[in-house]
Amino acid sequence: MSKRQDIMSASVALSLGHGLIYTKILGWIDLGHAQANDARRLKSILLEEKGCTFFPEFKDWYFPVDYYQEMGANKDAFGHVIELRVGVHSPLMVRSCLSWSMKQRIALTIMMKTANRFEAFQQFPPFTLRSDSGFSGEDLVSDLVGFYRVFGAGIDPIILAQPTSKEYALWIWDHYGPVGNFKNKEFRPLLFPQPSPYTGNSPRKGLIPSWLNYIKPLPNLENPHTLNRYGNTPSQKFFNDSNRMNQELYVSMREKGWDITNGKKNTNMPQNIHIAEHIPMSIDFFTILNDY
Repeated sequence: MSKRQDIMSASVALSLGHGLIYTKILGWIDLGHAQANDARRLKSILLEEKGCTFFPEFKDWYFPVDYYQEMGANKDAFGHVIELRVGVHSPLMVRSCLSWSMKQRIALTIMMKTANRFEAFQQFPPFTLRSDSGFSGEDLVSDLVGFYRVFGAGIDPIILAQPTSKEYALWIWDHYGPVGNFKNKEFRPLLFPQPSPYTGNSPRKGLIPSWLNYIKPLPNLENPHTLNRYGNTPSQKFFNDSNRMNQELYVSMREKGWDITNGKKNTNMPQNIHIAEHIPMSIDFFTILNDY
């Protein structure tokens, strides 16, 4: 949930890796989302292809991908920092040896579908009693900015978005109110025109610029490149809707530092417990018999 005290100048926010800034092209950007640790981790997984296995039923090689988005807080306990988190986990299998351009498209598809589910998750009680974060006006576009900072090329999108001064951002906030009051369910910017005493002022949807739109998500998941995963096995018919990505809700409690190995970030999935885990749909034997 973004607060007024989170507003910073772009230079300070970029150096700290968190904070809220206002830009002329993309509106509000949350540097917590746009820091893109999740995208950086996903990129490493796609490049390394760890655990690649041949599956005879698909006649191809696949490797596991665990992507997640989460929220929570840290607690001190007996000299240790405990991370308490809830989130959305997308367990998938991705086909091996794909081109980098295809991996970029797959990564964008995974991020977009998981981010939408995560924002929807935040709109359920009891989260709404404490936060207006679900589909807050800056969240999805900040996720997109973070994705392009990792998977894109060229100038940092935050610079291209033309950040305003902290004073201007505070003026926008004080005039329109908290950005969490304005919901945005699209990966498009929500723009807040400069306040004027002579005209009605309300936010409007902006357009995605070309430098934030040259990687395209997959049109659907009805392809052999990305499959849902159950256990360690890919599943082509996990749901009746073949275009549905499996997204598991989870809770996690772990000691800070779990994601560091030999002083470097690892790509492990944190220890967690799934809530109401999905299972592949059962086989319809009558359909199989009819096929013969």
